[in-house]
Amino acid sequence: MIYSKLAAYYDRFIDHNLNDIYVRIVKKHFNEGLVLDLGCGTGPLSILLAKEGFYVTAADISKSMLEVAFNNSIKENVKINFFVHDITNPLNNDSDIVIMSSDVINYLDSKNKVVMAFGYIKEIMNPASILIFDFLKSDYLLGLIGYSEVIEIDNSTLTWDVSKTAKPLQIKHIVNIDGNVESHIQTTFPEGEYKNFLRESGLEVIEEEALEDRIIFVCKKK
Repeated sequence: MIYSKLAAYYDRFIDHNLNDIYVRIVKKHFNEGLVLDLGCGTGPLSILLAKEGFYVTAADISKSMLEVAFNNSIKENVKINFFVHDITNPLNNDSDIVIMSSDVINYLDSKNKVVMAFGYIKEIMNPASILIFDFLKSDYLLGLIGYSEVIEIDNSTLTWDVSKTAKPLQIKHIVNIDGNVESHIQTTFPEGEYKNFLRESGLEVIEEEALEDRIIFVCKKK
């Protein structure tokens, strides 16, 4: 399972600026409501939104990540409901705001999986609901190929290497933590293709924000 070993160190790599942008977008559309944070990781964005008064449910495919997220929520004295979930599976949590931040969608490696995930999200949205997600820009993702770093964290040595795969716009991360190796694949698609996937799923982009490394879409039901 991806991030089973990295979960304990993941808070060191959080993009706090991106989380702040998500909070700003959410508060532009809602002052309160039900948030579903899919691919929540260790929970930093969930915690921020809970502190803003939103009722947050958070999910991740990694039990290890959720354990850290739960402990973080206790430390921050906020109530968040956590559950294990694969975004290519159906949902039953009706939500005002659905979030997939920090390139969660890039862990799906095919059009069919992306369309499936969007379709399941649409089913739990009401006419006023919004979906907010981001995806890595193609040139940024390809620019990560060849990245290699050795990081000393506490008493552990973490080595992170990125290589290309045989599939276009796809990379492989290999993380070695004191001899424990885990890997994960990230795939992206051009902006226009993500818009097509959304349309096929019954969703449409109502606003977007381009950052240096990624694009954020805000979507509603058509």
